[in-house]
Amino acid sequence: MTSSISGTSSRRYVQGEVLHHNEHGKPTVFKATPSFSSKNRSRCSICPDASRTSLHSRRLRVPVDFSPEDHTVVYRYFKDTLLDLMRADPDFPPTVLKKILRHVGEAIQESHTKNWLHLGTLSTAQKMGNKTVTDAALGDFGISYKLETAIPLRTGLTAPGNFMWRSPEGQTGSGMTKASDIFSYGLVCIYALGDGDLLLLEEEKTFAELAAAGIAPHEEILVRHFTYFGPANEGRLKQVDSREHSTLMEASAIAEVAVKNEPEMRFKVWGTELGEAALDMILSEMTQPDPAARPTIDEVLGSSWWQEP
Repeated sequence: MTSSISGTSSRRYVQGEVLHHNEHGKPTVFKATPSFSSKNRSRCSICPDASRTSLHSRRLRVPVDFSPEDHTVVYRYFKDTLLDLMRADPDFPPTVLKKILRHVGEAIQESHTKNWLHLGTLSTAQKMGNKTVTDAALGDFGISYKLETAIPLRTGLTAPGNFMWRSPEGQTGSGMTKASDIFSYGLVCIYALGDGDLLLLEEEKTFAELAAAGIAPHEEILVRHFTYFGPANEGRLKQVDSREHSTLMEASAIAEVAVKNEPEMRFKVWGTELGEAALDMILSEMTQPDPAARPTIDEVLGSSWWQEP
């Protein structure tokens, strides 16, 4: 039976193809008629505020309609995400990927200017035509947060966003700032530039092995990030809740043992093929374990790497 929803705009949307299932197998994102995608949210109170502050944004894929009764947010439809695009075509032109990454950075810049934390995967969506990007935007504002003060965000026991793209502080659900978006953006840049396989955790066999060992997926990712980018330091610990210190220190200790046995696991080793300017921008700045040591988005976009061919 075809279902439909009515938005606050009085437009009616007919749900069609399922575009995404959550971790429990429940469909959460649908392609709707006309050309919009609808996303079911258990909580969507933040989204209308994000939309009203960015109605004319060029780089933010803000909601175009809402259905509070159905807990559904409606977005403009894009054919692909950056990750899906690269999976489908690993040889996609580097110059075009760089263009997409630049658009993502400009979207984060716009969000940060308005004191919004994105807190999502930082993936992009784009319309494609013969390996040509006609449009790109940063979407998924269902978990965005407006910073009203300089106090870092604490969400309690719930860590927001996709676990593979969270910052170390994001994994704990405490101490999140604009620097948390910078870390996630750095991960997306690494993936797009061709060194992303070590960042992903998607195979069912791996999930099963972790479950058998009593390890949650986000715990495995936390260890990987400390392995690649350096151990938990005083600055990292100072920003998160004290009850999370043991979690970070344990993950960091496991990572240091791994690096001692395999020094090539550090990103400064396996990331050299990205080029010196990209390596400096991502390693020395964006993926610093200490949030205070990460650059602002303005500084990232001012890197000389963007001027390289």
